[in-house]
Amino acid sequence: MSDIVNSRPAGPTSESEIATFETVIGHPLPEDYRRFLLEHNGGSPRPDAFTFNLFGRDEENIVMCFFPMRDLSLGEVDVEQLDELRTWPVHCAWNDLQHDLVHLYKKEIEHPLLPIGTDGSGNYFCIVLSGSQTGAVLFHEHELAETCVLANSFDEFLTSLWPRERKDYAEELEWKGE
Repeated sequence: MSDIVNSRPAGPTSESEIATFETVIGHPLPEDYRRFLLEHNGGSPRPDAFTFNLFGRDEENIVMCFFPMRDLSLGEVDVEQLDELRTWPVHCAWNDLQHDLVHLYKKEIEHPLLPIGTDGSGNYFCIVLSGSQTGAVLFHEHELAETCVLANSFDEFLTSLWPRERKDYAEELEWKGE
């Protein structure tokens, strides 16, 4: 399983904050992701690479970071710089995806998806919140709102990550705090 660097980039979370968020989104969080939030509340996995096949060819990509749970009273938090994604609240990612589905993509998805992290290029890692794939981790490509399954659970996703083979990732995607 991957190690998590920069654990708790926005501080710790609590069962109470998670329960409040679950009420807001109308779905319980999968147990493995809930444990991750309570232990790490965000951060970046090491190793961090994975492969996805979205448009007919395999591509290596990385997990830049997982979003932390933050107090909902923060409201919307804007991200002006790439590094700010490391502390961008998961509730803002939820609101962003819901807004984009209605106003940008103009489509509905079969099951609700919770964006839990990013590759730093506008794409999300999402957890399926209901239906036959509940708990699965999907890669959500932001330009066309297309998804592909990466793992059946959050723990399985973390276990599936490997060291990067490509060397051309932007320097901004590197975590300097290691």
